[in-house]
Amino acid sequence: MIKNASDLLTAFMAKEKEKVEAISMQHMPTLGSAYEAIAKEGIDQQFVLPPDLDLRVVSGFIKGCPRQIDGMLVQGEGQRYGLTDQYIYPARQVLCVLEVKKTLDSTALAEGITHLADILRHCDVDIRARLDAGEYFDIGLARESYEKLTGRTGPLNRQAALSLPEPDRINFVTILRQSYAPVAVLLGFNGYATEHGLRSAMLKFTRSNIGALAKNLPEILPALITAGTFSLVKCMGQPYLCRAPNGGWVLLASGRDNVARILLEFLWTKISVICGVPMPFGTDLDHEYLAELLVARGESVNGKGVFKLSTHELSEKDLVRPAATNWEPRKLSAAAVEVAKSLAFQPGPLKLDIFLSETILKKHGVVLDDAVSELVNTQAYSRTDTELRSIGRNTMIVIREDGTGYTDLHTVRLTAWCEKQKIVLTPLTPAMGRTRT
Repeated sequence: MIKNASDLLTAFMAKEKEKVEAISMQHMPTLGSAYEAIAKEGIDQQFVLPPDLDLRVVSGFIKGCPRQIDGMLVQGEGQRYGLTDQYIYPARQVLCVLEVKKTLDSTALAEGITHLADILRHCDVDIRARLDAGEYFDIGLARESYEKLTGRTGPLNRQAALSLPEPDRINFVTILRQSYAPVAVLLGFNGYATEHGLRSAMLKFTRSNIGALAKNLPEILPALITAGTFSLVKCMGQPYLCRAPNGGWVLLASGRDNVARILLEFLWTKISVICGVPMPFGTDLDHEYLAELLVARGESVNGKGVFKLSTHELSEKDLVRPAATNWEPRKLSAAAVEVAKSLAFQPGPLKLDIFLSETILKKHGVVLDDAVSELVNTQAYSRTDTELRSIGRNTMIVIREDGTGYTDLHTVRLTAWCEKQKIVLTPLTPAMGRTRT
């Protein structure tokens, strides 16, 4: 369904853009307002937002923040600002903030990021204050993202999260706060002629401002920056997440097509998290083909958690690729499947003890740690030094006749892939995946 909605949104915005460009306008503010209206109407159509959630798109301010916002996706009633069409909303009611640029060049990029960073800092202060006041926040999604990134079993409550050693603590709490922060979008209808040009401009901005940004860069970068068909996508787990080598994660990646679909992914995921409703994402058998740009890695410096950044520079030739890539599961060895089956029949985590180690070695000639690493690398399992768990509640194992198999957190996706491959398999749903809270 999301593909169809994306197609509709893309066509709608293209038609409206053509209408605006056909009008002769002498002043940029008027033209900017016209493009802002296009963006807001595009988000506010019924084919994007689910009904009965009291969601709306308005312009105005977040309470306590002086920065004016071109468009906000909000839930519920806000305070009207005098007799204008502007509204003031508390940060907790804001799901998305939108800054619109007709053309995204280096100046507009810097202005847009700085503008949105001020808004995101304000929202971050609000979230921290609510956390400090003891307000309940569900940490389940943050734990899932943390476990996918690190392969280590995450904390079950906030107190345990705060007690994590650095850099695990800063990684976890950053992911947690991002789960509840608004999606910030810098939407440029035109701009850089190549994906490489947009990436280079972002790297230049980052290097020029690293001193001011480094402390909390993952939290103050926009979730999505667009320039025509090209985009920069923040990968913080809601919904995009990509593990990088050496314990880091891909903070920012670039795409070269279907900006509307990416925008919808962010919006629908945020609606699902904040409003607590399932969204029709479909089988997810294809993914946007993103190219990593910035990688963040949490480190401990003098006992404090900080983020260290590394960059990945690619030529335009290297960036040529399909718009999407087909999803397929990693194939598991018979030894890894044996370990997953052992977990499936446990009411709790699987003990990685000497008995299991000897069984796997004797039956498959494989060291237990190697089999466990296979499972952890699927991002469907996490471990401690002594235990193995499935990450999600619906983790599924599919076993082939030769004892090898596949696993995935998403039962619907793995089932659809198997049907597409015409593979007749025996499905096994781990008990741990069903019972974990």
